[in-house]
Formats: sequence, structure tokens, C-alpha cells
Amino acid sequence: MGAKEDLLANIIRHDKSGAVQSIHDKLIEAGLKWKGPSNSETLLYLFRLDGKEVGVAAMRRGIFSFPKSFWGPRGSALHKALSNVPTYTRINVEPAISSSQLYLRASIQLARFRYRVQRAK
Repeated sequence: MGAKEDLLANIIRHDKSGAVQSIHDKLIEAGLKWKGPSNSETLLYLFRLDGKEVGVAAMRRGIFSFPKSFWGPRGSALHKALSNVPTYTRINVEPAISSSQLYLRASIQLARFRYRVQRAK
């Protein structure tokens, strides 16, 4: 296994909700690429546009985040997408209490999230 696979396995191992594996699978099915640098504890989900990587989500142990660089101008779309996520799982990113929150539009605390895959009928 490579660094990203090791990191994913570690994050999944600590996730009792099943959300990490389900979210990861859905992001990959949607065509996103992923990476997990060996010097990081964060998985990054991205797509390529004009030869550049565009990050759209990140996951680390217990947290699923949406970067401000992509979602800032798409705030209403993110708000709509997260409308079914229980508010008690959301982490306030404003005002930022850590430097990493300066770069986030939204975050979800996965440890408190009871994830259910909604199946298409």
C-alpha cells in the first residue's frame, strides 16, 4: 500500500459510523481523484482543470471539510448540499479558532454523524 491507502485505512479504522468509507467511495464514484501525502494526516479530494488540481473536499480523522478556495464562491450550492446534514454535526469555522479554519467554508464532525447511504429508487 502507498501513503494515501495507509492514511485512508487508518482513518477508516477509527470511524465507527461507516461514514468515511461511504463518503470516500461516493467521491471516487463521482470521478474525483484523491491523494494523501505521507507528511500529512489529511486526504484530499480533487479534480483537474486546465492541468491544475482543484481541491473540493478533505477528510481527516473525524472531520470532513470543504475548502474555501473552491466553495467560497459556491456557498449557496454547498449550503443546499449540506441541508440534510444534521446541524449538531457541523463545526463552526467562523470565526476561525485555528489557522486551518481560515481555509475552510464548512466542516462536518463525522464522529457524531450517523451516516446512511440514500439509495436511488
